[in-house]
Amino acid sequence: MDNNLQIFQEEDLFGVKNQVGEIIIPPQYKEIQPFSCGLALVRNSQYQYAYINIINKQVIPFGRYSWCDPQFTCGFARVTEYHYLEENNKWGIIDTLGNIVVPFKYDKIWAIKEEYLFSIKAFTDDKEEKLNLYQLANKVIFDGLTYISTYSVEAFKQLVNCKKLYVKVSPNANQLFFTYGCNIGFVAVTGVPNEPVIAIVANSCGKVFPLLMEKVDVGKTTLPIAKVTPKKVTPKAYSHKTSFGDYEEERMSDADNWSDPYGDEQAYYDNWSREEVDNDLADAYEGDLDVR
Repeated sequence: MDNNLQIFQEEDLFGVKNQVGEIIIPPQYKEIQPFSCGLALVRNSQYQYAYINIINKQVIPFGRYSWCDPQFTCGFARVTEYHYLEENNKWGIIDTLGNIVVPFKYDKIWAIKEEYLFSIKAFTDDKEEKLNLYQLANKVIFDGLTYISTYSVEAFKQLVNCKKLYVKVSPNANQLFFTYGCNIGFVAVTGVPNEPVIAIVANSCGKVFPLLMEKVDVGKTTLPIAKVTPKKVTPKAYSHKTSFGDYEEERMSDADNWSDPYGDEQAYYDNWSREEVDNDLADAYEGDLDVR
């Protein structure tokens, strides 16, 4: 998409045309940089910076940062925050949704290059630090999506040799994901899906992953992240059992108070109980697309 757009000028203002010469962004900016990762850096008559998308929406609005990278590289750009003393402006790194990946605490960050994403140099005074964007960008964003292939749930299960998919929620980010075997995909639905499909997508950061979504949303370049508030689990007190079988029986009757023994995930989603997620939804996925 980015390579098919042309920047043009009328008098002292710039706009954008598509590949057939149609104006998609009227001339209104003092400066426009070429699109990269779905966004273009622009400056207004006050010479403030902003990043806009293809429909001329400000994703990172004017006046937020005093300087911005002309282009995104693999979904990341350096920016500097405003300070009344320009020499005290601190540097950070954002993604294409404006999320702050690297906090504003550095006096200088070297240019982001694809070959150095695991070790970008940053400086505080004369102290050098290496930034690993693979570790720091731990939030998976559904932006700049390119669709590689799309499957029905049943076809995806056959592809990955799994009988069930389990929807879960990470307690740290409260972000939904699903498991297939020992692998994970992500979820972009806000309720029980009406017509679920699984698309293999690449986002603006170059990450490739399966995405459980509504069929009607296939093709959208930006999708909201499905987040939930996990239910509070009140643990029950158990008497000492001499029989392991008795203990297991009591625990198995307590499905709604279940929590993962490893402590890193819980199968609670919105108003679904664990049984509804792990049984009803997963069992429905064993069929064709008959999701309740």
